Amino acid sequence: MSNWTEQRLGYGFGLLGGALIALGGLVSLLVGTADLILGRPAGALGAVTDAVILFVVGGLALFFAWLARHEWSSRPLASGVMLVVLAFVGWALVGFGESLLALIGALFVLLAGVLFLLEPAKRAATTIVSSS
Repeated sequence: MSNWTEQRLGYGFGLLGGALIALGGLVSLLVGTADLILGRPAGALGAVTDAVILFVVGGLALFFAWLARHEWSSRPLASGVMLVVLAFVGWALVGFGESLLALIGALFVLLAGVLFLLEPAKRAATTIVSSS
């Protein structure tokens, strides 16, 4: 697989993951609104807080996926590390099972980060092997 293909696939996975995380935030916001209408303010506050966190994580994932394809295309290591960190932050904040959309989105963001890390890993392995 060429570097160009890995970057395009990583970009697509990053956009898909960020969009799914943001969609999970929208669903959480709708659940919070329904809780507020039904008179459960504590549940509404928790769901709206989750929605804000998911919007921020999803927006950052979209932003770094875009940067990896456009502005940082010469620095795939930085892009990959940021996307992998965002995936783990998303998993830590969402938990395992709270929002299935956000969980799947975090998985796609992790895959995007790994794809962006493949080229620097290949270069590092080549350097190590050639210096030995």
